[in-house]
Amino acid sequence: RFDIQMSMLPKTFPPYPERSDIDIYGTLTPAKDVGGDLFDFYIRDERLYFCIGDVSGKGVPASLLMAVTRSLFRNVSTHLSSPSHIVMALNSALCEGNDSNMFVTFFAGVLDLGSGHLTYCNAAHNAPLLLGSNHCSELPCDPNLPLGVMAGWEYTLQEMTLQPRSAVFLYTDGLNEAENASHQQFQMERVVGVIDRLLADGQP
Repeated sequence: RFDIQMSMLPKTFPPYPERSDIDIYGTLTPAKDVGGDLFDFYIRDERLYFCIGDVSGKGVPASLLMAVTRSLFRNVSTHLSSPSHIVMALNSALCEGNDSNMFVTFFAGVLDLGSGHLTYCNAAHNAPLLLGSNHCSELPCDPNLPLGVMAGWEYTLQEMTLQPRSAVFLYTDGLNEAENASHQQFQMERVVGVIDRLLADGQP
């Protein structure tokens, strides 16, 4: 089942070896059971369309909804260019017939590769981290509601311009809520601490 889940996600890195203006890497490490974590990206009209999400629950139902959400993102974003419009279209589709009451936290962004202008929309997902030359900070994110909770929710559009050689680090709560053998969570403070140390050592 893990193989099926992994086959639904991008797995060729670097995905655009011919380009020198952008570098992308993504990975998913399954836990005890298949789950609903997802990410995707592609370039259209010199804009990078990307998303990350996390379906509530575990097991086959979560993995099925993950596959549906990723497919919807691909289909909808070929016709819409605004992340908020993309997210609202996904929410409308996932609310329809949602008898299982499952939901998806989701973040979608569109990066203009020429100008570095980033537009994005958050649906109750963990706020990404913005990595600069020597520190990282949380990307300002309106929380909004997860996908599939309330039809007609007006998701907000946010924007900023990325500086050259900066990076956006996206993750699910499987990172900061990972537990050790004593059931102690990794927590965001340690995530940021690790990144700050790497940046201080000059690592990208």
